[in-house]
Amino acid sequence: MQAKKHFSKPFDDGTKAKLEIFKKYLTEWLPVFISSKNNNYWENIIIYDFFAGEGKDVQGNYGSPLLILEILNKYNDLVKSTGVKIKVILNEANYSSLIQLQNNINSFEYNREKIEVVLYNKPFNTLFNEIFPLMSKKPKIPRLMILDQFGIKEITEEIFKKLIALERTDFVFFISSSFVRRFNELPEFSNYIKIKKKDFDESKPFHSHRVVFDYYKSLINNDYRLAPFSIKKGINIYGLIFGSNHTYGLEKFLKVGWNINPHTGDANYNIDGETIAEGIASLFEEYNTIKKIELLNKKLERNIFEKNENSLYNLYVKTLEFGCLAKHCNDYLRKLEKEKRIVIDGKLKSEKIHTLAKYSDVEILIKK
Repeated sequence: MQAKKHFSKPFDDGTKAKLEIFKKYLTEWLPVFISSKNNNYWENIIIYDFFAGEGKDVQGNYGSPLLILEILNKYNDLVKSTGVKIKVILNEANYSSLIQLQNNINSFEYNREKIEVVLYNKPFNTLFNEIFPLMSKKPKIPRLMILDQFGIKEITEEIFKKLIALERTDFVFFISSSFVRRFNELPEFSNYIKIKKKDFDESKPFHSHRVVFDYYKSLINNDYRLAPFSIKKGINIYGLIFGSNHTYGLEKFLKVGWNINPHTGDANYNIDGETIAEGIASLFEEYNTIKKIELLNKKLERNIFEKNENSLYNLYVKTLEFGCLAKHCNDYLRKLEKEKRIVIDGKLKSEKIHTLAKYSDVEILIKK
């Protein structure tokens, strides 16, 4: 779907779900980097929206550019008091859409003294490769990137590896996972993303985005953190892939996902039940499959009793990488302690697990 056509009609439920995740994560991310206590660590933060569109749909629903400004307005007191310079970079390759975006930005009220908005009219690949050398020279600047591509072709393996090389950059990108499942063997697809037909389980079409996520995860050879979120749009499955160099970023994104779906945290539908229901309100009333939390508990059990893992920090990291929150790990550890299978030496944490010193003498241990 082309951007112009996309904004000429109301956003569908899938687009609204995607935008809601963008909005909720920015709400979590922003205060971390503009609070006064952090002013001595960095002078600037930059928010990028590389596929900005027109800013809102035909009914006036905000797209990502205006959502960014809306969240900055929400934290206006913090914005006014911070010494951090805030830059918002918006790119739209379609010129007529860019003009409409510019009009929508000009008519939007925001703190123009503290927030600099810069508009570009370039193809994504051109702009990204132009600014990437400068980003690499200043890796400590906090950055958040929204990459709401149409289709699959923009976030190639080359671009993805550049993204994960940026030290203090979180990103969220959108991808048409059902299209990858259907057309992955066609040259126009296989040139961009190297997934084979055999990688997909045809009996589980609703898991398409998990397969795409696993592909991108296989491109990482360090501790970079990724998380998926699957989105149903009609009969198709799309998805978001989140990336961060820091467990705190991963925590915050997972928190957003679990607030949307309190059963798996990674989809706006019953991804493990194999049935699609209309509307989240009735979606989770009946579950006949193994719950994600139960799978996490089995994973923790193996790590503690078979692999002799006694570091609380390491168990938390494994929990996050599995797509669950620290509180889910804590629930199972308390159960084991109640059963007198372990003794918890220290205080459990429900968030900010990065504050546990990984190699410190004060590291919390779990003793069998």
